[in-house]
Amino acid sequence: MNPDFAFKPARLVRALLFPALLTPAAFAQDVTQANPAPDETARQAVPATPPSFRFEGAMASVWTQQMVESITQDAHLTIPMMVHPPEPFDEGTYVWDAWPIRLPDGSIAEFDGWVVMIGLSAEWQEVEDTGRAFYTLSELRYWYSRDGAWRPGGTVFTAEEGLGTRQWAGSTLYDPETQRVTFFYTAVGSPDAPSLETDPPPRQVSIFNEAIGRPSTVQRLASATATLSVTEQGVAFDNVGEHRILAEADGFWYDTYETYLAQEAVYGFRDPEYWRDPRTGAEHILFTANAGGQKGPYNGVIGLMTKEGEDWVLEPPILLSEGVNSQLERPHVVTRDDGLYLFFSTHDFTFSPQHRGPRGLYGFRSASGDLKGLLKPVNGHGLVAANPVTAPEQVYSFYVLPDGKVMSYLNILWGFDKRPEYEDREMWGGPAPMFGLSFDADTVVVAQTDADAAP
Repeated sequence: MNPDFAFKPARLVRALLFPALLTPAAFAQDVTQANPAPDETARQAVPATPPSFRFEGAMASVWTQQMVESITQDAHLTIPMMVHPPEPFDEGTYVWDAWPIRLPDGSIAEFDGWVVMIGLSAEWQEVEDTGRAFYTLSELRYWYSRDGAWRPGGTVFTAEEGLGTRQWAGSTLYDPETQRVTFFYTAVGSPDAPSLETDPPPRQVSIFNEAIGRPSTVQRLASATATLSVTEQGVAFDNVGEHRILAEADGFWYDTYETYLAQEAVYGFRDPEYWRDPRTGAEHILFTANAGGQKGPYNGVIGLMTKEGEDWVLEPPILLSEGVNSQLERPHVVTRDDGLYLFFSTHDFTFSPQHRGPRGLYGFRSASGDLKGLLKPVNGHGLVAANPVTAPEQVYSFYVLPDGKVMSYLNILWGFDKRPEYEDREMWGGPAPMFGLSFDADTVVVAQTDADAAP
């Protein structure tokens, strides 16, 4: 059917009732619009710019103040209330930022039926004995499961074996070709300091900074590889190789600790997340950082590295949030047929005082599927899933899996501080029930709870 005919019924009525009103000129014009001349398409073709006509430099997408000001947290963008299980996830151990071992295509690796989760951890007793916050005693631990019942595997490597005086979040890749596991992690503090006590901050920080009283929070991106042993009893890591620094802040694209204007927020160059581009096969690492050349502390960015040979090469950031937020944590990618989704977590207190947003999961979409292409905030402002207003700290550190299920950890739950049996605990400290997301182009919302997804 002629589309113009279909969408212009009034013209047909006038032609039948008042044929004189439809003049030959008008009729000819209508037919011409509906049936363009054979060479019209050719005349409309635009000459392509030659590939060699290029100039150096890069572009980055921006999370603006105006976007954040438009955030409206309705029911579709609110995480359900979480109820913790009767027993801790791992008795005597805080567990927070966590992730699965994944294959190069992003899917969760399975080893003879076992799946493995890596996470940050600290022992309750050590926290109590030292008086230090749990995040200053962070070590990588792992757990494995075949049936949803998680078994502890212990530390992946000790803080003394790793670089820095403690390790923060990252990602873990299993390569079926080499049959080795690579742990990407954040080395925090001096790589050479033998202990937290000998790892002071390299310079004075503001009294308003949450890092006051901590050991050094200088951060570097690091890695180590290991082999994997799989039995009917479980999974173990062996032959952990040499730990190496993959990247440090360059002071140009990414603020160094020395150039960062520390105030209310903690400096960042952390959270290395491995991602292989399915379109090109290029291997990348995304990470959390602060922008060089932009006044802090509200200058959080998502940074990028690309693998060239055996080395990882820093590239310009792909997302900037000048004047909006100081840290876009744990960036990671989920792909769909309609594009690429870039997710990250952020706290309410890391927004600038003028542009507040809730603690939660945020996301941007590249319709082209290009990580370096134009990234638009989903839902118009970026918010995907926030904690309920009555429990604003209940879960954090969100990680979207390929099928849209979301990991996080149980932090300060509703009523937690009213329970005397938890008075010595800083948080609940275990994985939260997973909720799910629904994707529809630039719209991403909370769609299901763990109970909805249960068989």
